[in-house]
Amino acid sequence: MAYTEFAGVLCLALVALLSLLAISFYFMKPSLRGHTYGSTHINGYFRSLLAANAVQAFGTVMNFKWAAERGVTSGLFCSAQGGIKQTGNIATALWFFVLAVHLFNLLFLRQKSTETGFWCTIVGGWSLVIFVVVIGPTAVETTAKGPYFGISGAWCWITSNYPQEQIFLEYFFEYLSAVFCCVIYTTIFLRMRGNLVAPDKRWRLRFLPSEEAWKLARRDRIDTSMVQTVRQMMWFPIVYILLIVPMTIVRRSEYGGAEVPFWVTILTDCIFNLTGLVNVVLLVETRRRMPLIVTQLPQYTRPRQTMRQTLMKACSIEPFTIERSETAEKFYIEGLARSAANSRQGSRRSSLEVTVPAQVHVDRTP
Repeated sequence: MAYTEFAGVLCLALVALLSLLAISFYFMKPSLRGHTYGSTHINGYFRSLLAANAVQAFGTVMNFKWAAERGVTSGLFCSAQGGIKQTGNIATALWFFVLAVHLFNLLFLRQKSTETGFWCTIVGGWSLVIFVVVIGPTAVETTAKGPYFGISGAWCWITSNYPQEQIFLEYFFEYLSAVFCCVIYTTIFLRMRGNLVAPDKRWRLRFLPSEEAWKLARRDRIDTSMVQTVRQMMWFPIVYILLIVPMTIVRRSEYGGAEVPFWVTILTDCIFNLTGLVNVVLLVETRRRMPLIVTQLPQYTRPRQTMRQTLMKACSIEPFTIERSETAEKFYIEGLARSAANSRQGSRRSSLEVTVPAQVHVDRTP
């Protein structure tokens, strides 16, 4: 292994180790993972996503062996690294997509998730990942082409003898997940903001100025916090796309026969292996933006009585509702009382300013 390759492989392993340490810190720190989001299962899907990121990072951390030996050798360790890397990459793409679908179900379709559905999704998702990884060496691998998992450049992965499998059994899942997640999160946000409406059961997209977005008669800070939370969640697919695009360009260039410098390959792989670290940062930031007085996402159990009926009938827009909102109701009533008291004090002060000069009269006649 040349010095440039050694430095690149070592740098890549260090970046992956950074992501792995960030994920480990998240799982070991109760204050970071303590938010359960009430009766939703967002926390469970987030943990599956971070577990996938951990597997992905661990597969790259295994590059320390190749850096120490100044070369890559075939064998059980090499095959294991190839399988682990594919497992982490596919699982990351899958749980990004599952999380987006779950939020779409909660915030767009407004359907409550069930415990049975959650566990079926968890078991089914990981089973699908294992199936895709196992099918390669058990059903696709042939004697003529050689091992399915083996040396692939400066580390181990699906060998170059299986180019179609590299695309359709890994890259395809990653690209499809990134595109679908972006579409789903954008649709959710437009629906919440009021741009995507269905006044006659037919979805329409309308322009809505920012000052009129979700302009309800009694919009409280809980609703605002929920909009900000989902807006923050939209960064997950956006960041995932930004992290995967550089590697995609390099891989496409390599498949097209172009000579890609090794340092470019290392740079794009380093960017991609930051996924775990970035997800932890985004997750902590999302949790910080959640309203402290709410322990769950909106359930849409009942419409708020004080919303503008004209807005609801014309645009089919409904605000967030939670199971009990006495806090917001009390806050609103107290606000009205304070406003009324301030108005009365202002009126009394204005009256005194007008009447007092009229009562003062100094007789200066001799």
